Amino acid sequence: MITVNKWEAFSDSFEQRNTYVVGQAIIDTVKSRLAGLQNLGVVLELGCGNGTYTRSLLHNATSILATDLSEKMVETTKQRFQGHANVHTDVANCTQLPYSDDQFDTVLMANLLHIIPCRHAALLEAKRVLKPGGRLIVMSMTQYSMGFFQQFGLIYRYIKMYGSKPAGAIKLTPKRTALS
Repeated sequence: MITVNKWEAFSDSFEQRNTYVVGQAIIDTVKSRLAGLQNLGVVLELGCGNGTYTRSLLHNATSILATDLSEKMVETTKQRFQGHANVHTDVANCTQLPYSDDQFDTVLMANLLHIIPCRHAALLEAKRVLKPGGRLIVMSMTQYSMGFFQQFGLIYRYIKMYGSKPAGAIKLTPKRTALS
């Protein structure tokens, strides 16, 4: 049985909450870097949340399929991009994707791998649905390389917004990857 993730309760305020937790400058930097990527082709976004990063891909993708395990998040994303014919949404489990092999040019996982317990399965599914030579983009905001007070502030803001970390969450670092 699939349990609905804890983020579902925050679908209407997810972007504002994340901005509070990590800061506007970091969110803007990530959006800018994603917007600068070229020739993304057909994109599968896993864990789209409320579509925060979907907008950054709009002009460099042929089409975007924004997915999330949460029906509420997918509905919020769908409403947010109603006027964009190249954005589609779907409720999907990133560890058991209902899509064909070799279907997507690009797969994006933004802030997903460090909060799910089944990282390896998600990566295997991403690889399966990527076309040969396709592009996997993984981005996770963690405490790596922050000073003590920066980490303390981030943890405080996170707990204030979301409560405790989800079961299975880890701190990704260059030495501790999603597969280790």
